[in-house]
Amino acid sequence: MPTPPSVNPDVHDIADRAKYEHARATQSLATMQYRLAELAGLGLLDPDESLHLQERLIEIYWHLHFGTVGAVRDEEDDGDEEEADNTYSDGRPVMIQARIEPYESSDFSWEHNRFLSDDGAVIFHKLGTACSISPADPEDDRGWASATF
Repeated sequence: MPTPPSVNPDVHDIADRAKYEHARATQSLATMQYRLAELAGLGLLDPDESLHLQERLIEIYWHLHFGTVGAVRDEEDDGDEEEADNTYSDGRPVMIQARIEPYESSDFSWEHNRFLSDDGAVIFHKLGTACSISPADPEDDRGWASATF
């Protein structure tokens, strides 16, 4: 009988890495959703195909969510899931997001809104915001990621 692979016994490290990868991947998925909506709005992609592709991205988002932060969350905790998903075990925030444009001029008046499915990663990465993701290991200078939506 084969021996099972070794596993990381540090649950905080596992959870922190899951939170980091979740944040990085949702940032990429949101970028793709916005781009698909923009391409449809510019007439460079069929609007129905754009929405179909966004539905696939939303499906990927939910698989990612439940396979990372959803898998490491304490189900007995009745606290704020969004805050828990955005906090490393040492108390640092995973992602810091700031609004850089007025809400009304970005979310509601984007010319391609009618081509955007408002589900999945775009829920957490709204238009008119800047987002910075810190690495799970505070000593890792390479893990920083930033984006503007």
